[in-house]
Amino acid sequence: MSYDLYLTIDTGSDERALVVECGNMTSNVAPMWRLAGANLAEFAGKTAADCLPLLRAAVASMEDNPAPYLELNPPNGWGSYDTCLEYLRGLVRHFAAHPLCTVEVSR
Repeated sequence: MSYDLYLTIDTGSDERALVVECGNMTSNVAPMWRLAGANLAEFAGKTAADCLPLLRAAVASMEDNPAPYLELNPPNGWGSYDTCLEYLRGLVRHFAAHPLCTVEVSR
């Protein structure tokens, strides 16, 4: 299982227009982002601006104290501290660039 995050904007029609695909990350590293305070599943339906502080704090926590996150590296090798941290950094960039968009989460 994995997470795909998208940022969308309501155009006023029955369908939302896709703005940006934020990428895909294995759910094997979900314990890491949750420990860091950014439960990606809970971002669904919120604006990027609302989620951005949580993402920034999660990145800072992972960078400042990697030890507890490294302990959560999946034993099957699908995902890692490094890939999780890079994914969260990418989300920060996307969310900062499109703060008014709505976050869509596909699991």
